[in-house]
Amino acid sequence: MPKRIIEFGDQISQLYPSFKPKTPGSIVKNITLCVTNDCQLRCTYCYEHHKSNQYMDFNTGKKFIDLILTGDKGMDQYVSTEDSKGVILEFIGGEPMLAVDLIDKLLDYFIEKALELNHPWAYCWRVSISSNGVNYFEPKVQQFLKKWDQVLAYSISLDGNKELHDACRHYAGTTIGCYDEAHAAALDWMSKGHYLGSKMTYSPDNIPYMYDAMVAMLDDGYTEIASNPAFEPKYTINDAKLYYQQGKKIADEILRRNLDMDNEYSITLFDDGLFGPIAEDDIQNWCGGTGLMIACDYDGLIYPCLRYMSMSLGDDQPPLILGNVDDGILQTKKERDTLKCLQCITRRTQSTDECFYCPIGRGCAWCSAWNYQLYGTADKRCTNICVLHKARALFNYYFWNKYYRKTHQNKRMKIFIPEEWALEIISKDEWNELLELERVDR
Repeated sequence: MPKRIIEFGDQISQLYPSFKPKTPGSIVKNITLCVTNDCQLRCTYCYEHHKSNQYMDFNTGKKFIDLILTGDKGMDQYVSTEDSKGVILEFIGGEPMLAVDLIDKLLDYFIEKALELNHPWAYCWRVSISSNGVNYFEPKVQQFLKKWDQVLAYSISLDGNKELHDACRHYAGTTIGCYDEAHAAALDWMSKGHYLGSKMTYSPDNIPYMYDAMVAMLDDGYTEIASNPAFEPKYTINDAKLYYQQGKKIADEILRRNLDMDNEYSITLFDDGLFGPIAEDDIQNWCGGTGLMIACDYDGLIYPCLRYMSMSLGDDQPPLILGNVDDGILQTKKERDTLKCLQCITRRTQSTDECFYCPIGRGCAWCSAWNYQLYGTADKRCTNICVLHKARALFNYYFWNKYYRKTHQNKRMKIFIPEEWALEIISKDEWNELLELERVDR
């Protein structure tokens, strides 16, 4: 997530230190507008497999904004200032910057309407846009970025180096990648003094390029690098072994460069607060797609998350709809029952005992909408990334205990992964090395 959005959430929490939202984590509400399903690319790991060239019209977006700000037609049951002290307006596609004129017009309208209503969100809002960077240098895109700079968290999807990026991110109907365009856009944005968020996505196609890609991003000056595997592929033990090897090489590179991972760098592959058990009474769903978010598509249909749109689901499952911009939200029994079912989902209800009591469950992620697409219910957890999570735990134990030793910190990251799990991915010698690194010197 872009840094400016993270800072915004922290700022709102600091402004309201005693505020307790009805729904955990909802003090800042994500409001998503899918302005188009058009895109110049057809990335192999993209969950939006059913793109075309449809665009939202201004009147549809205007109606959605009106519902959000007035709370009319049932919207106050789902989004309100009583539960959320700020909002993040997220514009997505397809490629959202293909509809940059519409986004600009909708933002103008949001401000106008919020001020007219003397709405608290008139002063507590931000914009989030993630772009492929292909049309970054077009004059109207540059004008937009300059106009909204102070409230905009803007990121360009750049999967590290050219090999990793172009392995998956292709122009429609070709095998030609867009790294050169995206990289030039990213460097230009940073050269103007802006923070640029990153989002590297891994899949079986590009895991072999992880190390080289990370080195390229560090060389380009990134200090915060977010990355994760796509949820959809079915990963194998061989993928996990390669993931571990690449993660270990990245760990050694960070140590070689003496990067300050406590204060100056944030690389989400490495997190010393993860890879242990989760308390049994912690049953909150990891994913926000069960009632924490809201999204409107180009046709004016309203969903609990953009991932429930037909653009993603295709013919696999019916779209999961909560309302529309004309009639409002939760106006029918079916819509109310849909939300009720989603809100009843917990970590316990959707998890097998193996998942629920997993010794390294902390930090394991899932997508509720992908669960729905795969199984016809969001209340059954897909475990495709399980084996990669095990590999990530192993290279985190390796990295952090080396890092603590090198920086003379009197602590160690405790190893929770069972030996039999580890030995599916690494050798006995490597396992013994991890145990030795965990040992506290006396």
